[in-house]
Amino acid sequence: MSKKINNLKDLFVEQGRELYDSSLQEEKELVAIENHVSNIELKNVINRQLNTAKDQRTRLDKAFKTINAKVEGEKNECCQAVFRKTQSLIDRSGDPRIKDAVIINSIQRLNHGKIAVLGSLASYAKEIGYPEIAFSIHETLNEEKAIDRELTDLAEKEINQKALTSMLM
Repeated sequence: MSKKINNLKDLFVEQGRELYDSSLQEEKELVAIENHVSNIELKNVINRQLNTAKDQRTRLDKAFKTINAKVEGEKNECCQAVFRKTQSLIDRSGDPRIKDAVIINSIQRLNHGKIAVLGSLASYAKEIGYPEIAFSIHETLNEEKAIDRELTDLAEKEINQKALTSMLM
């Protein structure tokens, strides 16, 4: 049975643990997904995403030490579902250009969820009296938003057009 959430700090801990787990899953899964990428620029973005995940874990480790809580313990089931769906779509996509579009979509699905959680965590940290943790989490939030914009630009300027070309052939 999961621990009861009695206050904002408990909610911070619960959500922070899920975010930590998602970064672990992300590191494992993105390395495997990268093998299916045909676009060099997309590979570079994935590498930045992996670095962001590592930085995120470092920041969360530090935050959890500050509040005297254990960071491990929660599984991020949404993240697991996104990666299962991603693998299914990759497996069913024969054209590398379609796979690149699938991968961008999947990373953005994951990032949008993380952006929502990061925003909430930063707010919770501030409210429970940890402005330094809020600042640290906000750094990760900004990194995730930057990657999301980069992926959108890449999709709109190149990947989607190439995927469309595969349809016309």
